[in-house]
This record gives sequence, structure tokens and C-alpha cells, in this order.
Amino acid sequence: NKMNFLVDNRAVVYGANGSGDIVMNVFDFLTGRSNSVISLQDLEAESRQYEKQNICFEKLVVGMVKDDLVHPADDGLQPGAEVGMIDLLREHAKNVYPLTKESSIAALKDTLFEPDDNGDKEVPSKTVDLRKSDIEEYPPECTITFLRRKFATRVISNFDDVMSATERIFHEDKWNIRTVSFDGPSMEAQFLTVQSSMVFVSVSGTGSHLGMFLPDGGTSIEILYNNIAAVKNKYICEVSPNMNCLAVKSGCEDVEYWNCKKTLNTEVNIESLEKSLESVKIDLSNKCDEAMESFTRIGI
Repeated sequence: NKMNFLVDNRAVVYGANGSGDIVMNVFDFLTGRSNSVISLQDLEAESRQYEKQNICFEKLVVGMVKDDLVHPADDGLQPGAEVGMIDLLREHAKNVYPLTKESSIAALKDTLFEPDDNGDKEVPSKTVDLRKSDIEEYPPECTITFLRRKFATRVISNFDDVMSATERIFHEDKWNIRTVSFDGPSMEAQFLTVQSSMVFVSVSGTGSHLGMFLPDGGTSIEILYNNIAAVKNKYICEVSPNMNCLAVKSGCEDVEYWNCKKTLNTEVNIESLEKSLESVKIDLSNKCDEAMESFTRIGI
């Protein structure tokens, strides 16, 4: 049966760049169908347009989205959060948007970060030649993905150092280090980009939460605003034990969380990053070797 979703006015929340309705986009993504979600205010406007006094439903199920289940509580998870609670969501998304060679490459063409016109130099040397017209396919087990953002507090000020450290650790040719941006691409492209990687590195925030869609055994590395802030992805891992979560320190030592968040950029503590990446490499190295044996890299 075809199911449509009606969300109330509180769902109208715009992103930092003013590009669309976050909640509405999430519902569209999860349904896998366009025009399956309508806001209450749009429905009211439509009824006024057609001079309708009443709105009738064949069947109406009322529910509530609780957005803080994976946020810290005094004694751990919030009431109502339980292990495995997002597993059905993960499986549903994988069924709606299957990861194939074609879908993976199409998504990466949308999300792959490229230097801007002002001569951005913070592009990892291993991906300088990886343009959208020349994408090679690698198995997820050999892929490390960095999320770059354009907005304050999500921008990594020492990205060159981050990439240098990453390349020192993952220096063998089998590793695929790539940098992506989710500022603009569809949620389907974002999902498939995460699905095609086993390691997802990002500054704490909404983008980092997409780590919940990593393949089984994947690792989400969250770069904190400051060194005492709660590790938000830790709670996603607690309800989804088939993934791992690590935290990397920032250069902001201010005990006040919002003072660090107000800082225009996030500086990554390179020593902390190296420790996390080294532990990830130990876990992934054999898996990558096994995957490469049965995997052929295909250039576009």
C-alpha cells in the first residue's frame, strides 16, 4: 500500500546554508519516493485554495519523532533507546538504495570534493588526480572517507596536516583516501558515499551522524569541537553495536563548549588523529587485502 507522510510545522527546519528543509528531505529519503511527504502548512494552504472546510483521511496514524534518543542522559542513553533500534532503518535504506558499482560511482561524482575557484590547496595529494571524470572503484574495506564542510566550526583549518598524517599511515597503494562534501548532494548520494566506505571521518555535527549508515564493522571517527564535549556518535554506536565509534581531539582547550563552537574553524589534534587511524588500520588491513583479491579496480 502506498503510504504518505504528513509532518507538522516544526519539521520546517532549514540547514545552515538555507538549502532546503532537513526534516522533509530525510522523510523523502527514507520513503524512497518523491512527493510522498507534505507539511501540515502546505496541506492547509491547499485546502484553502480549493475552499475545503474539512480534510479527511482513509487511515491516519499519529506518531512522534524523538530526536534525542542517541544524546547523552545522566545514566547513559535516553529512555526509549535500545540496542538494535536503528538496525531496521539501516537495512531499509540499503534495500531502497542498493550499493552497486553504478550507484557508488554516480554518488561519488556528486559528493567528491573538488578545489574551488579561489585556489583551494587543501586537497589530499593522493586524490589530486581523482576528478569526477576519472573515478576508480575500490572496495569499502580499503576506503577512508573524509567529510569536508564549508561552514564555520565544520571547516578543518589544518586539513593539509590531516591529510599528510593520513597518507603516512595509509601509505600502501591498496588504500583509497577520498574527500567528499555533503553541501548540496542528495541524501541518497550521501548515503551511498558512506556505504561505499569503511571509515568515515568528520567534525562533530549532523554530517557525522550519517556514520550510522556505514557497512557492518565500519568505523565513525568524530572530530570534537573541544576536548570535553560529549562524543555524540558514541551513543549511535551503543544502539548499533555492529559499528565502531572513535573520537579525535581538537585544538580548542576552552572548557566552554560554545566558545569552541563559535570558533571559525576546527583545528584537529594530529597526534589524537594518528592514534585513531593507526588502530583502524590494524583492524582493516587484513579485510582490505582479502577484498582486493576478489576486486578489480575499474576506471571510468
